[in-house]
Amino acid sequence: MDSIEKSPIQILQHLQKQSSSSLSKVAPKTIQRAMLLSEDTFTTPLFLIVMDKYGPEALSWAPETIRRELEEDFQLKLPKESLDKIMAAISLATTNYFYKDVTRFIEICNIIAGDDFQPDEFEPADAGEMLLAITEAMLIWPPDEDTEDTEFSPEIREYIRQVLKDEGILKPFDVLKIAFEDSREVAVNADFADDPEMFQAIYEMQQEKQGELRNMLLQNMDGLTKQLQLLPLSSGSTEEAIMQLQKILNGV
Repeated sequence: MDSIEKSPIQILQHLQKQSSSSLSKVAPKTIQRAMLLSEDTFTTPLFLIVMDKYGPEALSWAPETIRRELEEDFQLKLPKESLDKIMAAISLATTNYFYKDVTRFIEICNIIAGDDFQPDEFEPADAGEMLLAITEAMLIWPPDEDTEDTEFSPEIREYIRQVLKDEGILKPFDVLKIAFEDSREVAVNADFADDPEMFQAIYEMQQEKQGELRNMLLQNMDGLTKQLQLLPLSSGSTEEAIMQLQKILNGV
């Protein structure tokens, strides 16, 4: 019987199921290589691999330089999706485009969510993609006290607002609340205060939509946590990133 070669996704899934004692027998480079090859790998682990291997110097490298170095060092053909995610993370770490440029915001949301990025094609980011991207962006490069630098522009807030409106989300969930004024929820409630049946229907619909987004986010962040726990680093560990992720998710 012919042997069937496992895909990078299957290899990564297999590694995530192994016990700590079993993983201790696996070469760190093997784990990192599996992550670089799998389209299921989140942006944060890919970024950490690059930073751990090459240091801050890599933040100024061109995409082709990063591709060449990774392919030579790990003996692989780097998937386009992995390079796109790495470059998105570098953009988060070195610029404020994600917070100020609506076009780049949408592009980065799509990339972090795992979409195939094509620079000559416009693909809108939906609520789920934005929720994932903003959450992981906060992990990769947490906002600082300089609100001028890490506060979303009016154009981005308006984009988020319009997407949520189109998807029928009147009461946004978690980080997506940035698109609405604090008075928005009060206004929604007041609009239907005289119609109990309509108010109840809207309330149940919003609870369902929020539940779907919450479950999607928690499922993905659980996967990200497992990847961070799996990822071996030569300098330091991923414990701080895992703690930061848990801090972000505490309010979910």
